[in-house]
Amino acid sequence: LEAATGKVAWSKNLERDYGGRMMSSWMWSESPLVDGDRLVFTPGARDAALVAVDKATGKDVWRAAIPDLGPKGRDGAGYSSIVISNGAGVKQYVQRLGRGLVGIRASDGKFLWGHNGVANGVANISTPLVRANWVFASTGYQTGSALLELQPKGDGVAARELYFLDAKTLQNHHGGLVLVGNHVYAGHGHNKGFPICVEFLTGKTVWDGGRGPGSGSAAVTAADGQLYFRYQDATMAL
Repeated sequence: LEAATGKVAWSKNLERDYGGRMMSSWMWSESPLVDGDRLVFTPGARDAALVAVDKATGKDVWRAAIPDLGPKGRDGAGYSSIVISNGAGVKQYVQRLGRGLVGIRASDGKFLWGHNGVANGVANISTPLVRANWVFASTGYQTGSALLELQPKGDGVAARELYFLDAKTLQNHHGGLVLVGNHVYAGHGHNKGFPICVEFLTGKTVWDGGRGPGSGSAAVTAADGQLYFRYQDATMAL
């Protein structure tokens, strides 16, 4: 939209224009990423898993095609949002799809790596965490969490799993995760927001707060040295 008037400058439809699809019936829910002069988003099609367009005109810059990532999960987009990584010295867009994690080279949309391990067949929701050469991701539906290390491989990038945490240790269903220093904070449990802290590089549980003051999942953020948990029943906890 034109900011001054609200007039539509351009529009795209993920299904009609890109053959996009979701892994399940709740439809798209990501926050599109503005990166410089581009807008990047996730139709979820095999030949257009991620798309970059000129943010001023909507004209395609590239469409990222992806291979088969593995048997876990379902085809289509997930419910997370794209984040930027410079892992292994390559600027890339990291996203969680229905079949798992992918890294897409920012310059031209080339598929760099995929990881099928942290994927379930209903809904992969939480946005991955990225820092330096690492990517951390967690999902619900009795799946779990993993830390990947990105390494140079030829003219591309490879992803190596450093550890996997089962669903009893850490699964984030809704609400996301935050990384502060060397610690990941999240609501743990399927459709629960049990506060938990794990070491980013080791996966070791530092503390597990058990049941929090609210019910349902918890949206989590950090500010001013505090953690804020907002539960589905509207309870807010500091």
